[in-house]
Amino acid sequence: MNVAPENDYLAVEAHLVARLKEKLAGMSPAVHVLTAADLADVAEANQPVPAVHVIYRNFRVLESRSDGRLAKLDHTWLAVTATRNVGGNRSGAAARRDASQLMAKVGAALMGFRAPLTSSPMRLTPGPGPGYKAGYQYLPLAFLVETHFHATTTP
Repeated sequence: MNVAPENDYLAVEAHLVARLKEKLAGMSPAVHVLTAADLADVAEANQPVPAVHVIYRNFRVLESRSDGRLAKLDHTWLAVTATRNVGGNRSGAAARRDASQLMAKVGAALMGFRAPLTSSPMRLTPGPGPGYKAGYQYLPLAFLVETHFHATTTP
């Protein structure tokens, strides 16, 4: 099946992963950049950390041409930092500190980044709240990126 590249919602994923790998290279310990597919069959206790999870969330239609053949879409992508630190396990302070420091680097890498096949740079937007469980801290950043979705054949 051939799909127009600009109509492939998930094509941006590879560019986000590459950008994060480039910008987070050389960190110690090494940061894993993982997709939802990478995490599908991994139990939480076995997941590699520290990590950034790149996850496609959804889209919304910004505008649609009256003939229905072109729509401008905003896609939401999550970049979730995942760390594990059991120091201060009860309060989670150590895990929060580690995740927060990694989140700052992830945000700096993606803010304003313009991936191929998009019509806007990445822009921060409200996202889901953080999560903490048994030393694992998750801090999500949500980004919007605009694309144009269009018909590929004439009516």
